Amino acid sequence: MSSAITRTQLEQLRPSDRLKYYGVQWQIKEYSTYDDSYGYETTEWLLKSQAGKEYYLLREIDPQNPESLVNWYLAEEIPDPKIFEPESLNNLAVRLWHDMQGQKTPYPELHALGRRYYFESSTQGNYEGDEEETSRITWDYWDKDRQWNLAIEAWPNGERHIYSTKIVKPEEFSDIERGVKESNFGSFIAQVLLASFLMICGIFLMIFG
Repeated sequence: MSSAITRTQLEQLRPSDRLKYYGVQWQIKEYSTYDDSYGYETTEWLLKSQAGKEYYLLREIDPQNPESLVNWYLAEEIPDPKIFEPESLNNLAVRLWHDMQGQKTPYPELHALGRRYYFESSTQGNYEGDEEETSRITWDYWDKDRQWNLAIEAWPNGERHIYSTKIVKPEEFSDIERGVKESNFGSFIAQVLLASFLMICGIFLMIFG
């Protein structure tokens, strides 16, 4: 029987832990934090399923929205998005990094992934991951019903990342397992495959030997 988990338990997640989201098991691959000079903070966990699917679980603290100070999101990176201004067919994705690094005023409205998004905020601050600390600029857009977020990140090394994000609740997650090494699962699969192979070889030898 699955057991729902609390916000505090989610906050304690670290690489090699596991948890379930609506019955699907995910392993924590990376842990990082981000903050800016205005008190905005995010904590990020990279989740990966056994099938290779990846999402980011985000915990956000936004002092500009005190009525919902702490928020949780699940984000998926969009590898090759097409992003447009209203009434335009020019894909902005190829120029967004230059616009953001050049401190251009954010576009007030964008069309992407079959939705309309409206600009909400821009942040620039420090990102600390497993290996180093760097900075990034983020433009945040929301749809009209504020259910879906479009986050655009520009990094100083020339990288640009775009994420489609939805709101989630801590109680939607369950069954945390601490410190489970992925290699154990891989070793188990390898042993099963090896045993199956040896069994098939034995059957062939019995029939044709």
